[in-house]
Amino acid sequence: MGLLDISNEITAELESGLSREEIFKKHIKSNPAGATKYAYCIASIPTPTLRKQYLTINGLLSLLLVVYAVLTVLAEFPINLHEPTIFILIKTLLPLVFAYFTFRFHGGAYRLIGLWCLYDLLESILLTGVWTIVVALKLLILFFVIVLTFFIARKAFPNLKVLGPKQDSNGNYFL
Repeated sequence: MGLLDISNEITAELESGLSREEIFKKHIKSNPAGATKYAYCIASIPTPTLRKQYLTINGLLSLLLVVYAVLTVLAEFPINLHEPTIFILIKTLLPLVFAYFTFRFHGGAYRLIGLWCLYDLLESILLTGVWTIVVALKLLILFFVIVLTFFIARKAFPNLKVLGPKQDSNGNYFL
C-alpha cells in the first residue's frame, strides 16, 4: 500500500471520529514493520483546527509558488536553446509540484519546499550577474516562500522532521 492510499485511509478514519493513537495502533497491529510509514502519514495530516487556522496563509503560499515558477521562466529569457535547458524545466516544474502539495496541505512537503527554496535563493544571489526587476521579484518571492513554509511546517505540523516523524526519548512516535 502506497503513501497516498494510507493517507486517504487515515483521513477517512480521522473524519469518522477515531483518534490518531487509535488509528496508529490499529495499523501497527496489522503491519508492525510499517510503523514509521504510518506515523509519518498521521503526522502529515493537520488537525481540522490547524487546517482552518492556517488555510489563508497556506493559500497564499500556494499562490506564491505558482508566481515563483512563472518568474523563474521570465528570469531566464531569452532562453538559448543551444545550451542545456533541462535545469530551467526542473526549476520551473518543481515549484508547481510543491504548489500542489501545499494546496493538498501535505505536511511532509513543507520542510523540503523550504530547503529547496533556500538553496535556490542562495544560488540566485551568488550566481545572478545581472539584476533585473524580475530577478529582484523572484528573490523577494523566494524569501516569503521560505518564511511561510517553515512557519506553516512548525505550527501546523509540529510532529514532523525534515524526513519523517519525530520520536520521544523512548522511541515512540509523536502523532
